[in-house]
Amino acid sequence: MYRILLKGYIEKLKKEDIIKFISNNNYEVTGKEIETIYFYIKNYWEDFFDNKKEIWEKLEKDVSKNTYLEIQNLFQKYRKFIN
Repeated sequence: MYRILLKGYIEKLKKEDIIKFISNNNYEVTGKEIETIYFYIKNYWEDFFDNKKEIWEKLEKDVSKNTYLEIQNLFQKYRKFIN
């Protein structure tokens, strides 16, 4: 059930939503990282949902260490709501 809800949300997700979230939470992320985050969410959300190690390793190479750690923290925080 959560997978269907999450899919619907992600299909409607815009880059501006990510920018707004980052801004509202005072994260420091580059424009390139915003592009990367958006790309990963839109294209690999199911791999994140399934917590596949390979996608985390790939993401780690594409963003800064601080951004990667924040993404992991957010994943752990919000994962509680879907498990």
